[in-house]
Amino acid sequence: MRNKILLDMAIYLGIPLLAWNFGRGHWGDYLTILLGMVPAVIYTTGTFIWKREWNITGIFFLSIISLNFLMNLLSHSAEQELWNSVWMGYLSIAFYSLTIFIKRPIGMYFFIDYAHAKGIPRENSKALYSAPAHFHYFVKFTLFLCLRELVVIVIKTVMIKRMGIEGFNAIQITSSVLNYIFTALMIIYIMYIIKQTKKTAAVHSTESGQ
Repeated sequence: MRNKILLDMAIYLGIPLLAWNFGRGHWGDYLTILLGMVPAVIYTTGTFIWKREWNITGIFFLSIISLNFLMNLLSHSAEQELWNSVWMGYLSIAFYSLTIFIKRPIGMYFFIDYAHAKGIPRENSKALYSAPAHFHYFVKFTLFLCLRELVVIVIKTVMIKRMGIEGFNAIQITSSVLNYIFTALMIIYIMYIIKQTKKTAAVHSTESGQ
């Protein structure tokens, strides 16, 4: 787990910062940001294929980073590339909100994929998580994802407006720190959800056996 975190930090934060600080003078601002993102796209795609993550979670995150890279590729300036991550945040919020509106919160499907990786059939976990006693946890979890995106959007917007492209290092580091803070909070809430669903499932199992 620790090695995975360190590897992710190196790919998603370390390489873009190294590219920016040592390659900017050679390639220019726009190309440096674009090239710094290439390893992350390759790493995400490679992980997706190698681990055979043909599920909603894997497809979702691969789509996000691929779309972000495509937007950067189509941009005309380095500052526009910075703004692209803000627009991606708004797009993520819209998508999360839509899944809640149609009563298919994406957070629930993240949990279903996780349970499947642990050997639990998707239909079993979906039936458990879709039950009225549990469903609200996944709506709240998806709302939490919206909150995370919103906080990052607000802070990043302020920083881009104040510092522009010269604030690249600070913007990248701040965004990563915020994401790790929210990830830690998310893990705590995930553990709480797992505990509550197991508890409720155990109660229902006992009642059925009586």
